[in-house]
Amino acid sequence: MTAPLPIGQALLQRGLIDQQQLDDALERQRTEGGTLGHQLTLAGAVRRLELYDTLAEAWDAPRIDLIASPPDPDLLHQVAYGDLLREGWVPHRRDGDTLWVAIATPPDDELRAAVGARFPGAEPRFVTTTDWDIWHAVEQANRQDLLFESQDKLAEESPLHSARDGLTPWQLRTPLILLAVMMVGFVFAPKHSFALVITLANVVFLTAILFKSVAALRAPLRHRRIQRDELLEMEERARRGLSPRWRTRASDADLPIYTVLMPVYREANIVEKLIANIGSLDYPKSKLDVLLLMEADDHETIEVAKAMRPPEYIRLVIVPPGHPQTKPRACNYGLSFARGKYVVIYDAEDRPERLQLRKAVAAFERDEFEREQLGYDQHPLACVQASLHYFNADYNVLTRMFAVEYAHWFEAMLPGMDDSSIPLPLGGTSNHFHTERLRELGAWDPFNVTEDADLGLRASVMGYRVTVIESTTGEEACAQTAAWIRQRTRWIKGYIVTAAVNTRNPVQFARDVRWRGVVGMLGLILATPLAFLVYPISLGFSLATYVGVQVIGLDLPSWVVASSVITMVFGNLLMISTAAVAATWRYNWRIGVFAIFSPVYWLLHSFAAWRAAYQVIGDPHRWEKTPHGLTEDYESDAHL
Repeated sequence: MTAPLPIGQALLQRGLIDQQQLDDALERQRTEGGTLGHQLTLAGAVRRLELYDTLAEAWDAPRIDLIASPPDPDLLHQVAYGDLLREGWVPHRRDGDTLWVAIATPPDDELRAAVGARFPGAEPRFVTTTDWDIWHAVEQANRQDLLFESQDKLAEESPLHSARDGLTPWQLRTPLILLAVMMVGFVFAPKHSFALVITLANVVFLTAILFKSVAALRAPLRHRRIQRDELLEMEERARRGLSPRWRTRASDADLPIYTVLMPVYREANIVEKLIANIGSLDYPKSKLDVLLLMEADDHETIEVAKAMRPPEYIRLVIVPPGHPQTKPRACNYGLSFARGKYVVIYDAEDRPERLQLRKAVAAFERDEFEREQLGYDQHPLACVQASLHYFNADYNVLTRMFAVEYAHWFEAMLPGMDDSSIPLPLGGTSNHFHTERLRELGAWDPFNVTEDADLGLRASVMGYRVTVIESTTGEEACAQTAAWIRQRTRWIKGYIVTAAVNTRNPVQFARDVRWRGVVGMLGLILATPLAFLVYPISLGFSLATYVGVQVIGLDLPSWVVASSVITMVFGNLLMISTAAVAATWRYNWRIGVFAIFSPVYWLLHSFAAWRAAYQVIGDPHRWEKTPHGLTEDYESDAHL
């Protein structure tokens, strides 16, 4: 019997590719790795069905359509769906001792051993199918398990870490009790009660301001620490006889598969731009595993995505109906199919820096080297966060204010927190995870509408680290006030819920995260929504106190007047100055100067905060969608 031709020659002989296409694919295989067939389909040289028809002949295993002839679900359920997706086979049917196995990988000894381990005593016979057919068959057979994992697994297996049950009874009662005490105080001791309320409001406001400002002021120290650590590492590497500087992987062939999750909902207008932005990443396409996550009721986006016929490295995943219908639930569903060693989330309008995936890989691999080879005493790295900026920063006043806020957050405050080893709240996008560690954390909480901040804290509770990397992603800032209010309501509501989840057992939380985690919880996660809630009270009472004492002779202790005025003046100036410096560095002075309007911008936050507080009680899981693509074609003149 004549030995089958290599796949490249077989395709060439069938006239499905030409010699140039084969040579180009072989060169990419040499430099990037992967299979030759995958390289050919990525390049569009051959269609998927043509490739697998040729492989079926080479493997002497006729091709089967698993959509027309689905596998026996009882057989499928005998093997974990993750193993089937990873190994590229599914049991199809059984005839006595003969087990028919549909394969998308060569029927070698390793595959036979894997089948034999799951089905002892069975004699495997092989038929060929496509990798897409296997994925679809596994998804259909395990739909209920996938839905459970994406929406209920965390709540069922780790209820203390889930927001499904909302606030506990004592958390709901505490604000009502404080309000009742305050009202009684105003009836029987109005002067002292007034002084106490304004003092507490000022303390909350100043706590949030001081935390964010001190963290921002520490950002330059992080750069010095990095330089110092690099020098110490160079000395240690030299002592061990290693090269003096860390080097990333020498060849693209050594790079790991990277999964990119892209949740979209009612965003048919920007799907094309989204695919183009991901395609511009400097990472071998043969190592990209991109999942476009679309909700089942979003028919327009689904139809547009299908009509576009996206590149082979992009899979269209339709998330089945379920509750709650949120972005983290969709990401959890996509995570079940992730093939990459690392996984990142990008929003629909994101424009990540071209080298971002490579920088994330380098950060994870350097962490492993430091812990395993150099013996650094540090927790394993679970996630690295890239910074975010706005490509439409100077579109209008609102986008300028949003840009100032994000610059202060990502360019100053988060690096400063990282330098202080305080647990970081993640941004909603451009957070890169070690996939297996993300699964160990329980993935995202679908019932928390600020799932990113929640996951950053949970990583710290479970003994992992989160850090930032020197890379940035462009996003679209809300250009409409109504949309901004909804987005900020969701964000602040999520912070309130995250604080509530982590303080269900305050003593245990403090033990898990130590004092730095407690400082982060009190100074950022809890103080931020509280500061926005009390800001109108603090501002109004400060003005009323000053005017009342100066004009109508209101009888209040002098320390109340002085502390109120100093808190508002000093707190506002401190926040304005640090935000202005960060925004000027990130963009230019024409953006940074808008920090002067921060006190007015915070009044908008206050409106959103009170709206969020109302929703926490009545509708804690409501996801208010932020519209994208309103200024998609606008390019900021700000220096990025």
